[in-house]
Amino acid sequence: MLGAGVLAAGVVGLAIIAIQGPELTTTLLLWSVLVQQIASLLAMVYLSRTRGTGSFLTDFGFALKLQHWWGIPAGAALQIGVAIVTAPLIQLLFPDGPPEQPIISVTKESQTFVEIALLLVALVILAPLTEELIFRGILLSRLLRSMALWWAIITQAAVFALIHLSDPEAIAVLPGLFLIALVLGYAALKTGNLSLPLTLHAGVNLTAVLLLLFGGPLLEWLDEMAGLEPVESVIRLLL
Repeated sequence: MLGAGVLAAGVVGLAIIAIQGPELTTTLLLWSVLVQQIASLLAMVYLSRTRGTGSFLTDFGFALKLQHWWGIPAGAALQIGVAIVTAPLIQLLFPDGPPEQPIISVTKESQTFVEIALLLVALVILAPLTEELIFRGILLSRLLRSMALWWAIITQAAVFALIHLSDPEAIAVLPGLFLIALVLGYAALKTGNLSLPLTLHAGVNLTAVLLLLFGGPLLEWLDEMAGLEPVESVIRLLL
């Protein structure tokens, strides 16, 4: 699924570069991310219909229940809490400041309504949906067949974090991604489906996007509260 998404994003990226040149732009990166997520979802639809039952609930545990609306504010709290907890480690490992992923730069530079809308769809809707289906819907369920519950949760969290090293600039946030994935994995097993992990994940990403776009003063306050500069940097990276 990830391979299909990356391939599709690459094709679209090359097409856009052929039209407007090699410079990395907000539009180019946003469309690449969107196509990557959509291609991954289409690959899962194909697998479900050809190798599964054709039901996303049965094959992947997909569900979205209104009773789990509180996962969005809880995800926001999780995002900020993980940033504060991991900030000392980030400061220790990267005293001059952690590297910044291209998607973060593009997020900060998104200004038009269309850019912000694409950003929200890509990072707050499609990214949580795709990643939960893959990591908690497929990977975690497979791991539970061969190992104990907590080992399965830990392993899927490690894989979730490490897969982000496809962008080496993400190395600074591996601890935070690992902690978030632990919570998402536990939520999936506790509820028996992906409804709560989806809303939690959406809340995590929504918080990061809103803070990057509009939260300058709040990020500065968080830095002062923690007494550590990397809080803002970690929040910026945890997407």
